[in-house]
Amino acid sequence: MRLSFCLPAPRLSLTGGLFVLVSLPALAQGPGAVRGTLLDAANGQGVPFGNVVLYRAGADSSLVTGVQTLENGTFAIEKVALGRYTLKASVVGYAPLRRAISLTADAPAVQLGSLRLAAASTKLAEVTVQGERATVVDNLDKRVINVAKDLSSVGGTAVNVLQNVPSVTVDQGGQVSLRGTSNVTIYIDGKPTGAAGGGRSVNLDQIPASQIESVEVMTNPSAKYDAEGGGGIINIVLKKQRQDGLNGTATVNLGTRDKYNTSLSLNRRKGKLNLFGSYDFRQERFLQNNTTRQQSTVDRVSTPGGPTGRVAASTAIVGDLTQQNASHGVRLGADYSFNPQNTLTLAVQPRYNTNRIPEDLRTELTTRYGFRSAPGDSLVRTDILTGRNLTTTTFPSVDFTADFRRTWAEQKRRELTVGAVFSPVKGNQVLSQRQNEGQPLELIQQQDIAFRLNQGSAQADHVLPIGEKGRFDAGLKSTFRGTDGSFDFTRLQDGQLVRDASRSNAYLFKEYVQAGYLQYQNETARKLSFQAGLRVEATTLRGLLRTTGEEFNQDYVNFFPSATLTRELPQDQRLQLGFSRRVNRPDVSTMLPFANYSDPRNYRIGNVRLRPENINALELSHQKSWGGATLSTVFFYRLTQNQIQRYREIDPTASAAVGYVVTRTSFVNTDRNESFGLELSLNQPLTKWWRLSANGSVFRNNVSSISSTEADNSNFVGTARLNTTITPVKKLDVQLTANYRSANVAAQGRIEPIYFMEIAVRKEVLNDRGSISLRVSDVFDTQKFLVHAYGPGLETDFAFKRETRVAWLGFTYRFGQQEQRRRRPEQQQNGGGLDFGG
Repeated sequence: MRLSFCLPAPRLSLTGGLFVLVSLPALAQGPGAVRGTLLDAANGQGVPFGNVVLYRAGADSSLVTGVQTLENGTFAIEKVALGRYTLKASVVGYAPLRRAISLTADAPAVQLGSLRLAAASTKLAEVTVQGERATVVDNLDKRVINVAKDLSSVGGTAVNVLQNVPSVTVDQGGQVSLRGTSNVTIYIDGKPTGAAGGGRSVNLDQIPASQIESVEVMTNPSAKYDAEGGGGIINIVLKKQRQDGLNGTATVNLGTRDKYNTSLSLNRRKGKLNLFGSYDFRQERFLQNNTTRQQSTVDRVSTPGGPTGRVAASTAIVGDLTQQNASHGVRLGADYSFNPQNTLTLAVQPRYNTNRIPEDLRTELTTRYGFRSAPGDSLVRTDILTGRNLTTTTFPSVDFTADFRRTWAEQKRRELTVGAVFSPVKGNQVLSQRQNEGQPLELIQQQDIAFRLNQGSAQADHVLPIGEKGRFDAGLKSTFRGTDGSFDFTRLQDGQLVRDASRSNAYLFKEYVQAGYLQYQNETARKLSFQAGLRVEATTLRGLLRTTGEEFNQDYVNFFPSATLTRELPQDQRLQLGFSRRVNRPDVSTMLPFANYSDPRNYRIGNVRLRPENINALELSHQKSWGGATLSTVFFYRLTQNQIQRYREIDPTASAAVGYVVTRTSFVNTDRNESFGLELSLNQPLTKWWRLSANGSVFRNNVSSISSTEADNSNFVGTARLNTTITPVKKLDVQLTANYRSANVAAQGRIEPIYFMEIAVRKEVLNDRGSISLRVSDVFDTQKFLVHAYGPGLETDFAFKRETRVAWLGFTYRFGQQEQRRRRPEQQQNGGGLDFGG
């Protein structure tokens, strides 16, 4: 939980006709500086995100300036006029600390050293917590968004949280994109997770929003971070209690049309030992409608009992389904501080998720056969097919994590961290399909998919300070993913379901990534900061189809340089230039070379010849602050080589065998994809009771064609997000959020615009220990997923509409020694140094 101070309300002015900005007189400038480190008095660890504020000494006692501490607790207040001041440090969970400071010509810089904060035992009247839009902190290689008090995620999951994070978009299928680029790596507390199936990504619906403290967005990560993820990295940071004694939070949310979730988190801290635990339960039912309309043409297809000729088919499929989800999640762990310099953390997080999806289908298939033996003759046949699909899925998983942190009292800023995570996952999915039973074109089949996945990683990172502001980072990491799975396909034969060996298979897939990095950073006397690093990753892929004995292997080594140059400018401005190289490796779902016939008219097959994507990213950013307001401008360019694209085409052989059009979906490498654009972010307090956040981007997306007969695809894409929080009366917050994303293109199609609006209200009760909230998502029910796709002889329109207009009523109660709340908007200060770590 972060703490901020309030500045006087600024005047409003208009700049460039784009945003409402703040105009404040410049703060006093001078040669003085105050530096130090906030530490927890109990364990000696640095206290992050605390407020350190300077007031004038004497009768004036007015606010001068302030900063937030970095993640290691350090702070630096620069450019302060000589004179006498009072320094005040305030952090939620700790008693406030004051120091008298005197800056003179002989001693213009004061080094306070370690300032130890004692845990608070009484309520802090000046603590400020409010239900407004998340506070944004821009660091050197990442943006940290504090979402703990974001009303737009009440009753929701990580999907709702990320939908309101700058630079991030989430479609109805749960796919996350950063600035229009998918293949984003998602971590939980800096590590991969086994949530809902494991892999490089995460099923965001399985992470309750009530557990999330902040989101770290890295569009241009340094060499310290994994190179995997073409779009960048998103790290979801879960909540952690820091107060002594027993503390807890209980939450219950009720949603329209049978949606329920509840959670309980407990934390007990005494002396060197900190115990924490939580339990989350979700049970939800969502309605969904899918519509597919397809026009296709193929040669050499035989009519039933007739000659061969050209076939033109028109297909309309309407499906209505109900998605029924239930999940249980437990998190248990402990922190133990052997001494102020050594801390060990152990945690285990088991989950059990189930999903049941019954779907009713109605298909209208119109086929026109043209005969070569009799030119001009044709036969038109129309079939109406009805059926029902039932998909049941279970995903038990568990995460085991261990972390050790070592610091040195005699060497400030030196740190050694060692961590490991192991996530075994077991998944099973059964898809039962029954269409047109007892009628022509009858289809009765079942597909049973089972897999066991073991994934884990271990890493060590060492930070060695050099001089006053420099540091040298080095680290090693080993990652393993192994999947042992099977596809059992059965079809109706002589009244019984019989295994079809030609469409069944079993596989084994293993991936090893060994990595190491070196990174150096420093700051010159002219406020010029730089960071340069190199990461090396060796990748080994081993694949085996157990049924056929076919093997597919890959071995390669990649080098990933990164560099960042930052210049602090007068009047609270910062200019930054960054470059990084990244990779997106094909995974088991895109490489398995056998067909999945869950859709009999469109089967899917992997491509073992896929090569990894290579991404080069360049960013130039500028940041300007006016007291509590911040405007960030980012120009970005991304070049992707060997881009992996989904490719859909007609399979003439399969079509000829069954007498109707069958399509095949696979994956191919295209030549390149380029995107470049501009992003603007504004965090603006309008008054003491009204705050505004806005984020928008415009970029050009150029996608290479898949074949030489097709043209490249490109267009301009725009996104916009507006969030405003109003406190009309004491202890009542109202938040309005609007999102828009314009049309986007792929190699074989176009995705139509998406836009929606949400509104949320929260009222504090029970002496500020409880809160009642009401949120309505997608107020006007406009959130739809529409795709127009095309290929040789093929043109398709997909419409996908999930139940998105949901009203959530929630109640939260906080107990223990957590501080009480009062209501005033936070004003985020982004000064005070740069965070180079990850």
